[in-house]
Amino acid sequence: MAGGVGADAALRIRRQRRVYAALGLVAVAPPALELYEDVSGVFGLWWALGSAVVFSVAFGARQVREGAETGRVAAVRDEGLAAGEYTLTDYKVFLPFDRPKSSPERVKSPLLLRLTNRGIQHWDGDRLCWSHPWAGLRLVFEDEVLLVHHEERLVARFWVFIPFGAPDEILLAADRLQRHRPRR
Repeated sequence: MAGGVGADAALRIRRQRRVYAALGLVAVAPPALELYEDVSGVFGLWWALGSAVVFSVAFGARQVREGAETGRVAAVRDEGLAAGEYTLTDYKVFLPFDRPKSSPERVKSPLLLRLTNRGIQHWDGDRLCWSHPWAGLRLVFEDEVLLVHHEERLVARFWVFIPFGAPDEILLAADRLQRHRPRR
């Protein structure tokens, strides 16, 4: 299959995509049922049911599609982990010159910086751009921009979106993981 994902992984991704699609449909059901109860006395059962279905399809289809895509991307990212490797945290990142101005733009970044127990990964949607082990890795903040150095070479510059934290938490986590990295 394309992207280096095996048949078993593709099956898991399809199943996870279906689960996210079903969850999207469940999320749309309560407003549809409320609409049904509100208008059923005035217009009759079939009119209310039909309008609830149209409402659900019109406003829920996009959410269902986005949920399914989110599930697919998450499954592909999880397949990118090595045996015994697990995700500690993810940060939405932006290129420094593409820094978002408003809050909704900050939530929509396709770029992700993933810290694992073995290293750091940079994802663009469902594509792994690069991955570096904690050995030889140095993270530094210059103003609000995170600089990632690997073996004295600048690898990347990012503006990191941290909704409920401080940039220092990334540096502290990196320092701790470098000191306690797994031995081979």
